[in-house]
Amino acid sequence: MVDAEPSRSTPADVSWVVDISIANAVEVPGLGLVDRGSFLEWVWQALGDEGLVGIVEGEVSVEEAARLGLAPTSLVIDAAAAPPDRDWVAGLPSAVASCWFGGEAAARAAATVLASATGCDVRGIRSAEPDSADSWRDAFSKVSVPGFGVVCPSWDEGIAGGGAGTTTVFIEPGVGFGTGLHATTQLCLMAIAEWSRRGGALGRVLDFGCGSGILGIAAAVLGAARVEAVEVDERVHAAIHANADRNGVAHRVTVAAALPVSGEPYDLVVANIVGEVLLAHADELTRLVRRDDGAAPHGCLVLSGLRAEGVPRVAARFSDLLGMPPHEHVADGWYALTFARMA
Repeated sequence: MVDAEPSRSTPADVSWVVDISIANAVEVPGLGLVDRGSFLEWVWQALGDEGLVGIVEGEVSVEEAARLGLAPTSLVIDAAAAPPDRDWVAGLPSAVASCWFGGEAAARAAATVLASATGCDVRGIRSAEPDSADSWRDAFSKVSVPGFGVVCPSWDEGIAGGGAGTTTVFIEPGVGFGTGLHATTQLCLMAIAEWSRRGGALGRVLDFGCGSGILGIAAAVLGAARVEAVEVDERVHAAIHANADRNGVAHRVTVAAALPVSGEPYDLVVANIVGEVLLAHADELTRLVRRDDGAAPHGCLVLSGLRAEGVPRVAARFSDLLGMPPHEHVADGWYALTFARMA
């Protein structure tokens, strides 16, 4: 139920939120029956000029998605930027969302409009302190990665830099996978730092399945002359560019949606994705690693995103293609394989 009279005691600079529950299909006056995604688009069209400043959709944890049958397994490493075919919220029979407004009058008027749509239930109207929209930031602080350095949230003060073991990079959490928290990201950062520490070349670096761009950006901060970051989800490309800019390496990082089909090989190739994707791209990834004599690589290939049961197949396939066994590293049940000539 929506209160008839607005409160007069709330400061004008307080944001207002209308919480709603949305069915899979919604009957919109004058538009007819639409799905949830189309309804949210209509909300923007109807209220965008009436004070609506943002819509925050609900979320489904990996564990809950697996329990509900929306995901085959809870072992997902890139849930922060799930592709459209893994939209777990869309799979729910009903979902919650919060519509944010700059003022109370706009929020209350909008609640009336939203309540006119059958299948959209207005659960309440509430005020929110100006900084509450940023309260999620409290969950993120700098992450220490052994052998690499620290990963800091982008809003922390400071500049990126340092050498292997003392490197500092800044990443915006929540946009694309790769905040420094997950074991696979840390394993890859450690491998990149180790390659740099041993004098491995960093002229050209490829980060496949880059998510937030953290691994390629880390290589650039460590001195890589050119980094190509490949991410199929083009919705996060702007965030990758922003992260590169925050770390002062935007001029050395390019972003693409697919692996290059030709061109010079890379001194370092990093792929932090699930095993099935690694296997599907094994020929391409191994072809892209620099080999001065055409035999075993003189460059370095780092693969992660693997659980124990997936390691044998991936290790065997890449070992066969590269003519050398991997160096294996593990953290919190996740594995990384490094193919490189170690002195």
